[in-house]
Amino acid sequence: MTRNRLLSGLARGLVAIVAVAVAVLGVQHALTLRAQRRDVVKLLAETGLAGRQPEVARAAAMDPDPVRGRLAVARALLAEAFDYGAFGALPPREAAEAAAGINDRLDLARTIAAETLAARPSAWQAAMILGGATYRLWSSRGDPRVFGDRTGWEGPLLAAARLAPGEDEPLRFLAVAWLEIWPTLTSVERSDALPTMRRAFQDSATFARCAELWLSAAPDPATAFELVPDDSRAWSVLEGLYAGKAEWDGFCVARLRRDQALERELRQRVVEAGEHLRGGDRSGARSLAVGVVTTAPVELRFRDCVEAALALCPPGQVSAQEPVRRWLAWAVEGFVRGQTRLSPAAVARLAASAGELPAGEAALAELAAGNLAQAEVVERRNETPRIEAWAPYWIAKARVLTERGKAAEAAAALSRVHRSWGETVPAAEARLTLARARGDDAEMKATSDSLSAAAASWPATAWQWRGPVARLDLLAGADAAGCAVSLDVVPLAGAVVRVSLDGATVAVAPVRPDGRLVGKARVARGPHVLAFETAAGGRVVPGKVELIPEEGKR
Repeated sequence: MTRNRLLSGLARGLVAIVAVAVAVLGVQHALTLRAQRRDVVKLLAETGLAGRQPEVARAAAMDPDPVRGRLAVARALLAEAFDYGAFGALPPREAAEAAAGINDRLDLARTIAAETLAARPSAWQAAMILGGATYRLWSSRGDPRVFGDRTGWEGPLLAAARLAPGEDEPLRFLAVAWLEIWPTLTSVERSDALPTMRRAFQDSATFARCAELWLSAAPDPATAFELVPDDSRAWSVLEGLYAGKAEWDGFCVARLRRDQALERELRQRVVEAGEHLRGGDRSGARSLAVGVVTTAPVELRFRDCVEAALALCPPGQVSAQEPVRRWLAWAVEGFVRGQTRLSPAAVARLAASAGELPAGEAALAELAAGNLAQAEVVERRNETPRIEAWAPYWIAKARVLTERGKAAEAAAALSRVHRSWGETVPAAEARLTLARARGDDAEMKATSDSLSAAAASWPATAWQWRGPVARLDLLAGADAAGCAVSLDVVPLAGAVVRVSLDGATVAVAPVRPDGRLVGKARVARGPHVLAFETAAGGRVVPGKVELIPEEGKR
């Protein structure tokens, strides 16, 4: 009995001793963690990250794992070394001081990463930071080891990629580094690097940083384009680079690929908007649909995307009104000429989101939306003005009234067309349509004769400018294989122009002084509107326009 009591007492004593030891260890661990966290806070203050990147600093300071917090500091310091824009928000003097201290902070990042990697050999971020900081430091100092001792930076980065095969970040550092030393790589090393670079370029920021280097390093454009991510942002980056170098052929290829990618992306957004709407997420559906309208370039290629987006978009105002107004102007431009570019419902949605419009444009938009009565309300409020700005409205109204069998009212509308528009193709076509409806053979002949005189060519003075776009209303007397545009003014370095016919792009092409532009899109007999604008480079002024006869009809 005594023995049992003794054993029981010993057991209780041992338990007490263990409990005290555990408590002491817990207190020691807590004190150690607290000290380590204070070290992280001190590190943030010493490096200036607390002021430059407060959100990153806050997250690092509050991380329950101080080792991970220190690594977050090192990672932020490395990121700053690759992006001087991080100092853009600082006053000039502070920004200069921060930039001057980059190398010292890179040394610190290397030290933190090496210590972390020694304690935690599987920490892929530590390996990545060690390799990235070493490369950046050696490169900025012009240290020959960047070429002669590549294992010093390349080894840790490759190790990081092996430790985290699902992470792309180590590959992005490798891609940037390899491109900067590309001339020193062997052909085999270059070939081996391509898959890594292709994967790294999927990150838009990495591609934007590397694109210029890659274009210079690639042996030819075809090889360069193989690694370009097939999305609109990447091709837009190339557009900007080619424009800056006045390499217009490359710009045209990049624009074509951008439009192809953008059309695919916008169609997908329309599908997603529909899914959000069916799921009851009206706000998400609206955001996606508005994004389609404000992103899509204004041309026939993207009409179906915009039409579908407007049909799906829940009601509400749009903050970005300028893109909406451009689409509205494009739609009513066609409507005045008898072309239905967007449905009346789509035009109505655009008009409702375009904000306050000039009275003539507002009345025309109501007319194109099928709201004749509301258009006439706007008209009466402005005392039926006969100024030039209202001419498109009167022409379009005459067309609408003619279609409704109201010939007398249509004639009255045409009588209000300003004289500057009186002899234009849209006005003449409206008169011709009215004469046919009335059976007025004399008017039909007179109008047809006045149009036929300019049915194959038009002088430079026929172009009408509105902002950066020149427009030409023409009436083709016969089917044509295309049209040729003389160029009166072209910058010495050349430029790129975009030409559209009835709202559809028919050419995005480089032009040079003393040249001319040939568009090979078929021009059917009848009225058309040709639009001409500079897409890149200095201002180009179009001259005489001639239709190209079809084969066998020359």
